[in-house]
Amino acid sequence: MTSLQIRPAEACDSTAIAALVRETWLSANQDLLPCDTLSNISQTGRLTNQLGGFVAGEWQSVRVAETAGQLVGAVGVNPAGVIWMLYVLPAYQGRGVGSALYNDAIGAMKQAGSRKAILEVLASNENAVAFYRARGWVPEGRRTEHIPGFRFTALRMGLARA
Repeated sequence: MTSLQIRPAEACDSTAIAALVRETWLSANQDLLPCDTLSNISQTGRLTNQLGGFVAGEWQSVRVAETAGQLVGAVGVNPAGVIWMLYVLPAYQGRGVGSALYNDAIGAMKQAGSRKAILEVLASNENAVAFYRARGWVPEGRRTEHIPGFRFTALRMGLARA
């Protein structure tokens, strides 16, 4: 992999971030989704536009990983200590991109003075749960949600920081 750069997102990155989130989320969860739900979610235009609209409003709290001019990952973190997203394209997973974004997010929280960090991850996403556990995160609770045709459990995790 060529040189990885972590930088603040720009408003013009919103559509690319939305496409990255969509591709990564679908890849990680495709075996969990019923076929009709997967088909509905997979329709590129509608979901990407919805995600793009959301990211457009939140891009100031997003950092992106870029290599060779391509966005390959994104992390969203707020000063209150919430990591609200961390996505890496499947082809770049296991190459240090997620760790670099994670370290950047933790650095931002330290700079903001956050003493505790929280996040939620799908409980069934074993790779993500293992990623956070390896960095000292502990489960703090669960909640169940659903989208049409798909019920899921989110695992809330916390990290106490000195």
